[in-house]
Amino acid sequence: MPHAYTRTAIALHWVVVALIITGFTMGWVMTEMAVSPLRLRMFSWHKWVGITVLALFFVRGLWRLQHPPPAPLPMPAWQRLSARFLHGLLYVMMLVQPVTGWLYSNAVGVPVVYLGLVPLPNLVGKDKPLAETFEEIHMICGWILAIAIGLHVLAALKHQFIDRDDTLWRMLRWRAR
Repeated sequence: MPHAYTRTAIALHWVVVALIITGFTMGWVMTEMAVSPLRLRMFSWHKWVGITVLALFFVRGLWRLQHPPPAPLPMPAWQRLSARFLHGLLYVMMLVQPVTGWLYSNAVGVPVVYLGLVPLPNLVGKDKPLAETFEEIHMICGWILAIAIGLHVLAALKHQFIDRDDTLWRMLRWRAR
């Protein structure tokens, strides 16, 4: 088993981090805006970010199948189990969050057109009660994802500054020490 993550795994990790932060921020801001052309553009951009995260979810999954992550560093069993659970939750949310947004958009009657160029298929028809359900699920999942990311960051900082182990460094390193 490798000691460090591959450059590709590291790049995918940080690109997805940047996209999720961007998507969350845009979602937060756009829902508070008055109806305007900018708000409508932000909804489109938010969808594009989400679809990109969804696509990268599959790219990351395929990469990880062929390039296993490094073995965890020595730590108590409860931390290893917690890390496995949290990573699993993060991956599930990277799938569920964009899909629920896509379903919500379709149920409202608004198609998703990736980058304004590629129309994506409608997953459901226009249905106001269903739209309200998907909107609620999308919002709840957004908070679950934000909390999971916060816990992930706190765990990484704990490993860096309290345990002083190599856990965080392995995701920051672009080449071997």
